[in-house]
Amino acid sequence: MIPLSSTTLLFFLFLIFFVITFVKALALKRQKDLFFCKLTEANGFFDEISEELKEIHEKNERTKQFKTSLTVAELTTQLQKPRLSTQTFPSTNLIPEKYSFVHSLIKKNMSSDEIASILAISAHEAAQLVTLSKLGHTH
Repeated sequence: MIPLSSTTLLFFLFLIFFVITFVKALALKRQKDLFFCKLTEANGFFDEISEELKEIHEKNERTKQFKTSLTVAELTTQLQKPRLSTQTFPSTNLIPEKYSFVHSLIKKNMSSDEIASILAISAHEAAQLVTLSKLGHTH
């Protein structure tokens, strides 16, 4: 066997170190590429879910607006019912229908101002109706 000089030994050690470092760098690059691919895929899923959530939110807002419009229409219809049937057949109810209706709005936690806007009356008149309704339903 030929004795190796210290320079040759150092060269071979350096060469082995370089090869190991190069292999490790390739492995890390492959791992980075894999993580990047997974991150890109996750971002795509996030974008899809974000769009679906936006659509659901918009649909929910439209549903709320429709429900509010429906409630206002129902309240308006109840106010505009002809009174002939109640005049022809007197009710045994001692509380006038108008006050019962206002009372049902109060039970829905509506303020006098909200009731005034729904009934298209002044805030003062709505406050009076709220007071009379409360008095009529205390019995």
